[in-house]
Amino acid sequence: MQNASFHPAIWADLAAAALDLEQRLGLRRLKRGMLTMLAAWLAYFVIINMWVRTLNKVIVPVFDMPLGVFLVAQGTAVIFVAAVVMLVRKARDAIAA
Repeated sequence: MQNASFHPAIWADLAAAALDLEQRLGLRRLKRGMLTMLAAWLAYFVIINMWVRTLNKVIVPVFDMPLGVFLVAQGTAVIFVAAVVMLVRKARDAIAA
């Protein structure tokens, strides 16, 4: 018995759906935005990493954790939310068009 997940028609349908999505969303602009966000994310963490020893001498009172760890956690959350917002806006624009 042949596995249904390897059926060629399924892969053709998936490829067609991916191509349609790429055309509707304008993948070039999405790539450019994601690469910009990646650069900002990397720059943020390089800057934090350069100052981590100094920052970790300060303890955030409410959370009782070093400031460097706190900033890394906040930066991760902010970049993730920004990426989700960017993708949702792009999808909304594609649907409206």
